Amino acid sequence: MARILALVAAVGLVAGAVVLRGALGQDDDGDGDTPAGVIWCDPLLAEACNAAAEGAEVELIEPGEAFTRLSDPGAESAAPPPSTWVTVGDWPAILATATSSANGEVATFGDPTPLASTPLVLAGNAANLERLTAECAEVTWGCLADVAGTGADELGGDPRLGEFRLGHVVPPSSTGLFTLDALVATIPDGGAPSRTDVESQAFAGLLDRIDSGEFTGDTARAADQFLARPGEASVFVGPEALLDPKLGARDATLLPVAPTATLTAQLAPLTDVDGVGDLAERLGAELTAAGWEPPTDDGADAGLLAALLDTWGTR
Repeated sequence: MARILALVAAVGLVAGAVVLRGALGQDDDGDGDTPAGVIWCDPLLAEACNAAAEGAEVELIEPGEAFTRLSDPGAESAAPPPSTWVTVGDWPAILATATSSANGEVATFGDPTPLASTPLVLAGNAANLERLTAECAEVTWGCLADVAGTGADELGGDPRLGEFRLGHVVPPSSTGLFTLDALVATIPDGGAPSRTDVESQAFAGLLDRIDSGEFTGDTARAADQFLARPGEASVFVGPEALLDPKLGARDATLLPVAPTATLTAQLAPLTDVDGVGDLAERLGAELTAAGWEPPTDDGADAGLLAALLDTWGTR
């Protein structure tokens, strides 16, 4: 049921996408400071996209839903590609990897411009973070995977607290995909994870253990839901730049998770589209003002992310 609700919420987000229409900000010679055409924007970056667009048309669409629209040009869900795709994570590379045998029918994007980065962190109240740190000398993705679904009494807590629920979002959101990427890295006994690990019984079991902490809707909405009703999960995984400003007077703090899983926002123009330089600069400035850090390489493997997306879609 949780997965069905998540898919319904994702469709609802797309159906209700915010579209800003206006002048396209392009000079007569086609070299304007904002590219002509529609800008697809990851909802996690909504405020930055809307502020930086300067009248260009912006559609908020979860990257996983955009991937579905673009990956099968002949499907009913297909849509013309945007002139510019602003995402968290290199979704154009995921698309290219997953559709490498599509004989040129799938849209191709130019080299991405990194904009800003923020790490995935944990939010939780003092009692739950104390339970966690008592079990994990260092809070790592591996320890989170181990304690997820464990009863409170097994962690030295009050049995009435129930199981330790790892709050998280899921694809089609970028936060959801990169959370799964961080967790699948705990499956192999040394070395980098592979598609074999993604398809393993061990990873399937981990997904089952974290299922009770799944939040529907986009990342910002899920974070608000967790902070307003922290009993719905023991802790919540989310972007630091999103979570930190939301804490305020709430009974919640943030903890880093090792190794750091980085979310990097980027802009990728459709091949041969001009006028993205100034847009990228404005987006970077907006994200910096919102608490994001200078961009760093997220170290993600597009092939592994494509495998995670495929495996998740068949659950």
